[in-house]
Amino acid sequence: MDIHRTAAFNRPLDLNNKGNFLILLITASVIPASVIYHYFSTESLMSAIFGGVRTGIIVFLTWAVSRELDPDNDLSAFVAVTLVLVLIPLFGQVSVLPIFWMLLMLRTLNRSSGVRPGFLDMLFILILGTLLTFTSYWIYGVLTALGLLLDSKLPPSDRLHFWAGILMGITTLLSVLAEGLILPNISFSTFPILIIVAILFLPVIMGSSEIKSVADRTGEKLDPTRVIMAQLMAMIVVLSLSLTEVHGWLYAMYCVLAGTGLYRIFFRKLLPEEL
Repeated sequence: MDIHRTAAFNRPLDLNNKGNFLILLITASVIPASVIYHYFSTESLMSAIFGGVRTGIIVFLTWAVSRELDPDNDLSAFVAVTLVLVLIPLFGQVSVLPIFWMLLMLRTLNRSSGVRPGFLDMLFILILGTLLTFTSYWIYGVLTALGLLLDSKLPPSDRLHFWAGILMGITTLLSVLAEGLILPNISFSTFPILIIVAILFLPVIMGSSEIKSVADRTGEKLDPTRVIMAQLMAMIVVLSLSLTEVHGWLYAMYCVLAGTGLYRIFFRKLLPEEL
């Protein structure tokens, strides 16, 4: 069995790359610091350890999602990480699962590994999308189906991804029929933040018509159309889910979009693209 064909989400983490080494160093430093913070916030030791590990994972996933959205600029991900490190005490309870789901959706669309997601990849993302649909909100199912259907229409097209999107759509419909259609109570309190984040992220989308980065496993240049579609998908996810009550993981996504945009606008000419 060709493992590259059946499990394409995994991207190798080359420790010879300074950016990869730095994020692991930051993550390893954040975990014990966060454990101490949680412990002295009157939490039990086990709860503090759990909170510290979760914070470290969130920091790492923030970096990983940022790299998928702006593959040509190593340092833009660290601007996003810096924002998360500064603001994470204000986020409240942050779930790791939706950020991980976002990462997989982006890797499906932009094919950053260079390998077309296969059966195991589709099965995993369907399970994850279904879990979020039934335990959180049906919009996750709609967004998962949308991402898979969009991916199936981008070259090189894949009928497996099309039918996976259809299956996710049916699963979402069954969820709505079982639990009822719960419409979001639209909150306008986050609109100013959304507008600012969208404006900051716009240069990232506009600047991705030419991509220099290559896929991890094939060495071929990434497809600019797929990269832009992944960026637009991230915006759609953030805008859609922000219509309801904003949870902690969305604040992390605000930092991702704003951080990559801030790098493009203010820091790109001052700092190198790569470490």
